Amino acid sequence: MYRLIYKSQPRSPLQWEDIRKILHQSEANNEQQGITGVLLATENCFLQVIEGRYEAVNQLFIKLVTDPRHYNIQLISFDLIDSRLFGGWGMKGLGLFDFNTEEVEMLKHKYGEEEGNIHFPLDSWKTLALIQDLKMLRELPEWRR
Repeated sequence: MYRLIYKSQPRSPLQWEDIRKILHQSEANNEQQGITGVLLATENCFLQVIEGRYEAVNQLFIKLVTDPRHYNIQLISFDLIDSRLFGGWGMKGLGLFDFNTEEVEMLKHKYGEEEGNIHFPLDSWKTLALIQDLKMLRELPEWRR
């Protein structure tokens, strides 16, 4: 089992509706390939974690690298793992568009700021900590679709 984390920039500013479309397209394809994961987005940044068999994760990443909706793709990690963190999630998503000011400021203080938004870290452990913090802030057993 493998986990891949990458960060990229959208070609145009994102809205929550853009993320919903991406998630809807991804979920069915990922389920067929045994891939699970999570997609975070701000208006100007994507961060995605995908988990699955080596071949499936690698093949999906090759496809993502050529997706014209984003650029400046930065591979954060591609690691062998013992178990999934996002099992059962064909692809969950969270747009950081509707967090209140206090939550956003707390996350900016902890993770930094990037173009006015929360900075998505380039260390895998910090990335996974950010996802855990977001999950706890929203107290969501299931993430938004």
